[in-house]
Amino acid sequence: MKKFSSEFIEQVRQANDIVSVVSEYVSLKQQGRNFWACCPFHHEKTASFSVAADKGFFYCFGCHAAGDVFAFIMKQENLSFTEAVTRLAERAHISLPKTEQSPQETARQNLCRRFFEINEMAGNFFHNCLLQSSLGKEGLAYFHSRHVSDDTIRAFKLGFAPDSWHMLTKAFQQRGVSGAELVRLGLAKEKNGNFYDAFRKRVIFPIRDGRGRIVGFGGRVLDDSKPKYLNSPETPIFNKRHILFALDMAQPAIYKEGCAILVEGYMDVVSAHNRGITNVVASLGTAFTTEQARLLQRQAAQLVLAYDMDAAGRQATMRAMEIVRGLHVSIRVLSLGQGKDPDEYITTVGPDAFRQAVAAAPNTLDYMLQTALQTYDSTVPEGKSAIMASIMPAVARIDDRIVLEAFLTKAAQRLQVEETAVRSEFNRFVERHPELKQGKLVITPHLERRLADSRGTDVMAAAEENILRYLMEYPHTCERIQEMIPYTLFVNPLRQHIYQFILDAYAEKRTYTKADIQDRLSVEEEKELARIMVLQDVPLDERVLNDYVKRFHLAGLQRQYAEHSKRAAAFSRTGDPQVMKELAICKEINEKIRKWSCRGERS
Repeated sequence: MKKFSSEFIEQVRQANDIVSVVSEYVSLKQQGRNFWACCPFHHEKTASFSVAADKGFFYCFGCHAAGDVFAFIMKQENLSFTEAVTRLAERAHISLPKTEQSPQETARQNLCRRFFEINEMAGNFFHNCLLQSSLGKEGLAYFHSRHVSDDTIRAFKLGFAPDSWHMLTKAFQQRGVSGAELVRLGLAKEKNGNFYDAFRKRVIFPIRDGRGRIVGFGGRVLDDSKPKYLNSPETPIFNKRHILFALDMAQPAIYKEGCAILVEGYMDVVSAHNRGITNVVASLGTAFTTEQARLLQRQAAQLVLAYDMDAAGRQATMRAMEIVRGLHVSIRVLSLGQGKDPDEYITTVGPDAFRQAVAAAPNTLDYMLQTALQTYDSTVPEGKSAIMASIMPAVARIDDRIVLEAFLTKAAQRLQVEETAVRSEFNRFVERHPELKQGKLVITPHLERRLADSRGTDVMAAAEENILRYLMEYPHTCERIQEMIPYTLFVNPLRQHIYQFILDAYAEKRTYTKADIQDRLSVEEEKELARIMVLQDVPLDERVLNDYVKRFHLAGLQRQYAEHSKRAAAFSRTGDPQVMKELAICKEINEKIRKWSCRGERS
């Protein structure tokens, strides 16, 4: 039985343009009279979801989902028709008419209202135990040891469950809450007809829905006992797949900044908000879900994954990246130094450093490449192959051909291999995996010649290019790099001259601009610098810089060794005693090569 009259339903329909409503969930692009997007109801690479604005209907040519604006909201939000009409009426600020409900709808609403009421009572109970009772002394000490302020404790309504088997249960039963209700909400457990508290000696994190209503709780132990976290079960008002911890508090900042930061734990969220970083939310002890991704998609165009970078965290990051792929959300991955989680990092280093780390977080492809480079030795062929094998499953799923081409170019530069080899490996992978429906890349003789001609044949090309580009972008690093890489170690004459001009310009003013350098260059040198500056950027972190320094010195020493070895051979053929001197020099150079080769190796 419908709750609303046909006239009211039509009023709500007219007030909710279907294009506007659908746009809150997916990014629509107009083509002709219709609007198109990748379907929000199934995974696809090519947009087959069409919205006819003039007709008020949608249709997916892939999964065949179809209907009007009410059908869209019902399917997207898993709502009944009545709930969908109510949701859209609220969206359009239309007052609901007073009409009769079915007995089932009335019972469900009353049950939900009752559960919200009991959860609110429980939230007050735990919060008061923490702040207004000696029973909460241990919990309050825990939060203070984690540098959580009293204002943040009140804002999150954090609490403490006393070390008691019956305190909450008895108090609530005296107030008319049945043991069965407490069990249904996960606040109590039952054994042989007796009820006892489910949360004991735990700090409590209330979990709210988007409207700020408490739908459940998370409890953390204060010692090493198991389980570390205890969470409320699924109830008519609590579905973990559809809830993000602190989203109600984070929404304003997420909307304002256009960016949401997703972390793993309750304390990661609390710590961030405590230090003024309020666009942070967390999934609820489960893997990040599609429903949670869509909650964030409505608020922000960018998502930063800030999971712990242990093995489990890296796996969770990979799963989250796969879930968000196709939702038209830009994803970046935050990897904090020394294995710290966000809570520890913010506490020890500070919120400004955390914000800087977030701003510098690489996109998902760069993150995967960086992780692979840290895992395998990129200086040996076997390591290069392992790196390509580890990133290829994700690379082969790139939908955007321009992004794909650019990334493969970058990967080739980082690995110091020919781009044609990387493209060939990509083609072999997609050939073995036809289910990806990914087309091969064309590798023509013209492309091979162009790539070779633009770089040259010397093995130091990529290192020279990246050092020059980095110096052009960051003049303040010039003195340090000059100390590590002498001018004479550059092989290519054009790049060597550019490097010398940069050093000269810095020596004059202790800084320089791009114009300062360009004014000193010949036409050929200017062309070479322009070519370098439009190449894909390679982040020059400390590890990469040290690797380049090692490569420069090894290449220089190897050239010296070849030269003196050649001289020794010539002296040997003529019986010249100078051969002993040259052999001694070769031995000395060989020892330097050995020492440089050992630098930075894993112990």
